[in-house]
Amino acid sequence: MPVALAHFDPALRPLLESGREALGDVAWFDAHTHIGQNDPDGQKATPEEILAGLDEAGHRHALLFAMHEPAGYRDANDAVLAACAASDGRFVALGRVTPHAHDALDEAERCLQAGARGIKLHPRSDAFGLPHPVVHRIAALVAEHEGILLFHAGRGIPHLGASVVDLAREFPRAHLVLAHAGISDLGRVAPAAADLPNLCFDTAWWQVSDLLQLYATIPPGQILYGSDMPYAAGLLTSFLFLRLGSAVGLGAEALRGIAGEQLARIVAREPAADLGPAPGLAALGERILEAERAAAYTSIACQLAYRGVDPSEPLALAVSACQRTSGDGPADLLEAVAALCRMALDIVTRRPDRPRASIPAALAAMALAGTPHAGVPAVLV
Repeated sequence: MPVALAHFDPALRPLLESGREALGDVAWFDAHTHIGQNDPDGQKATPEEILAGLDEAGHRHALLFAMHEPAGYRDANDAVLAACAASDGRFVALGRVTPHAHDALDEAERCLQAGARGIKLHPRSDAFGLPHPVVHRIAALVAEHEGILLFHAGRGIPHLGASVVDLAREFPRAHLVLAHAGISDLGRVAPAAADLPNLCFDTAWWQVSDLLQLYATIPPGQILYGSDMPYAAGLLTSFLFLRLGSAVGLGAEALRGIAGEQLARIVAREPAADLGPAPGLAALGERILEAERAAAYTSIACQLAYRGVDPSEPLALAVSACQRTSGDGPADLLEAVAALCRMALDIVTRRPDRPRASIPAALAAMALAGTPHAGVPAVLV
């Protein structure tokens, strides 16, 4: 299976599956998955592999769209549409276009007429900025179909938030989604989000501090769970969502909405549910500096490991950061963080040729360190 980080130490599984009992029997709906064979970054995925990733995570549905296709998107969109038609309703298509293409509008219309529920745009890989006249016309087209317009809003792009806010105001019948927690503009866009219920964010990201800001400052009805498969595994990203969303005080109704119920409404062209206001940053509680230090070091470890570099030094520093002389609740939490970091270190020792194998344990450690007031998960007690 090419889904990144899908193979992890089995000892992590109880932790990664914890917290789901709060949701009951919810049909998870992943807002961010890709297929393709020609992306210049080297990542590849087939529909069967994404379905296997959904099954591994216990998730039901997913939006599906093409990876970067330097030669153009028509054939890739056809592959997505065919995969969705063959999926027994589990996949819902988004077409993908670049506004540089002479037929961008025609291709977007073709996809929407063929059953796609929206369009994906990627300002970084397709090298365009906002505002853009063709993007404006695509937004108008998506609004006519009451569809979804999903923007890559992660690393490697300039600010786009102000332009997307303008589009959301102009086209209230379109759902504008900033992918990857909108990290390119989250602080800038969050104040406007409460007045724009059609401006949404997906959770397809890994950095705990970014995700905590998302859950604390954006109304939960405007947050959609996303994994980023095949770049990340659903079991890991759903654990991050449940741990961090719960840590800022989101209740079961809000968590269910994020996990899939809200996206299901949007896809069905039903009114989106109001799941209440954003909790606010105060929900995170007082600072615990040992935990913040551990979160910072585990973040560095994940960055290094993802690039194929030995993460042992920051992992060891994270373990050291967890030292605390008192025996209060945070001390127990810090010991759990240290144990996960030691697991990651052991993986690096056993598999020095595969630094990425340490990422699931390091990410789990970061999630706990970033949410010390949420306590130690029962499976680790």
